[in-house]
Amino acid sequence: MIAGEFDSIAKAWEWAIGKIYREGQLVNTEYGVKARMVNGMLLEIANPVQKWHPKDPFCSPMRVKYYVEQFKRESAGKHGFEYTYIDRMVNYEGFDQLKWMAEQLKNKRYDSKRVQAITWIPRVDCAKKEDQPCFQRIWVYPYQNDTLDVHIHYRSWDMFKAFEANLMAFQELVKDELTGPSGFTLGKLRCFGDNVHIYEDDFQAVEAVLK
Repeated sequence: MIAGEFDSIAKAWEWAIGKIYREGQLVNTEYGVKARMVNGMLLEIANPVQKWHPKDPFCSPMRVKYYVEQFKRESAGKHGFEYTYIDRMVNYEGFDQLKWMAEQLKNKRYDSKRVQAITWIPRVDCAKKEDQPCFQRIWVYPYQNDTLDVHIHYRSWDMFKAFEANLMAFQELVKDELTGPSGFTLGKLRCFGDNVHIYEDDFQAVEAVLK
């Protein structure tokens, strides 16, 4: 496990891509291209409500808006894909997990370790060869002072192309679905990646960022 603590998303991103690019294992992937990867990374961000890194070529207002829209409740079932993350969370085999999470917070279920939502549906995802959800789980911890630590768990994460834009969208999700309805404020954000990676077609762009 590689772990680090940071003040901002931008600092976490630059550190993470540096670690993966310089120390990660070079492997073949199921997509027919090589990648550098690390199995097991934890990034703790103390103040996640920050702008993205100025050198991130894949994080722009348009791209962030695209991700944010996919996490809006009103977009569930309207993207033309088999599923989106918001679909899995608000209609998990007929159950609205985000509504349930918000209810636990509104009921001031302080110090509970049970408030979470998941995306993996075994009977669906285990039968597929690919296109299973990368994002697996959101877990929160509500403190007595009405702050909320948020944990985000990915089984597979393209750290160069997607990390910052993903987290901008997650902040909107947390605000809309959890902290907004309950009166909590966002505390620390912890991001877990089972496999974090950078694909070989991005190696030159990574080098430019790390100079």
